[in-house]
Amino acid sequence: MSCDDQMRNDERYQSLPERPRVIILANLAKEEVVSALAAFRPWLLERGEIVAEPDITTMSPEVASGLPEADLGIVLGGDGTMLAQARHLVNADVPLLGINFGKLGFLAEFTIEDVQHHWERLIAGGCRVSRRLMIEAMVFPEGAPRWGSEGGDDPMPEPVFRCTAMNDVVITAGPPYRMIDLDLAIEPERSQQSAVRFTGDGVIIATPSGSTAYNLSAGGPIVSPGIDGLVISALAPHSLAFRPIVFQSRCDVWVEMLRSNEGTTLVIDGQHSSRLAEGQQVLVRSHPSRVRLIHNPDHNYWTMLSYKMRWAVQPRRR
Repeated sequence: MSCDDQMRNDERYQSLPERPRVIILANLAKEEVVSALAAFRPWLLERGEIVAEPDITTMSPEVASGLPEADLGIVLGGDGTMLAQARHLVNADVPLLGINFGKLGFLAEFTIEDVQHHWERLIAGGCRVSRRLMIEAMVFPEGAPRWGSEGGDDPMPEPVFRCTAMNDVVITAGPPYRMIDLDLAIEPERSQQSAVRFTGDGVIIATPSGSTAYNLSAGGPIVSPGIDGLVISALAPHSLAFRPIVFQSRCDVWVEMLRSNEGTTLVIDGQHSSRLAEGQQVLVRSHPSRVRLIHNPDHNYWTMLSYKMRWAVQPRRR
């Protein structure tokens, strides 16, 4: 099986109704988005029905659940806007098309001109639609049964914090920036023991989509978006032997805070955060739903990786 065949296992070419129902998700804090949307809206109304334009600053999964049914979500912003809307709409099963007004444009692959040029192709099912793995993080209070239950019979305690992520869940040491101690367990319900205890500045648990984000900067591997797996990368571990881990997404990951700082924090996609304290436990696991992303037919993941992320670019020579 070729690499392309493997990626197609989690991708589809899906047609849309001739006049699709569209939700507009625009980052109106960007002036260029406001002006571009004003010009784009009449064009879109000739070809589809705009059923909702929610204020994305107040969006949440609860708000998203009340939106009307739609065939397409058009996100105008940058990759950060795409991440936020993916979290909010993960249960809505609406394919998202990102129009880039940010810096990188790795998730938001289109320009408005691209959308107009490829519209008929999009309607006819000529654009790839990938199903991206999502994860959820839960924080359990000090004193909760280890790994959620003792002996596997007790019910899971209620988390004090819960959030969904598309890219990554990060535990970072925070001020006063002393190293923290973490107890990491992968699928402990099977092994009944920790995988590793280590000291460092924190840990990253990333999806394949997030493997090119903070994980990449920390020396973690690039994982193809079609892989059904997760990545764990330590942040500055006080060890010569700690290496990043790639494992199946069905495995639960538990992290116990053995020692923390006043500012030790759980960070979701670089956008949401919750303070962590000693004795608390963090559970990270795959979300039951996936988010669908529509891809620009002019783009290829590996070419984009090289062009956008400067992957394996040779140094200049005379």
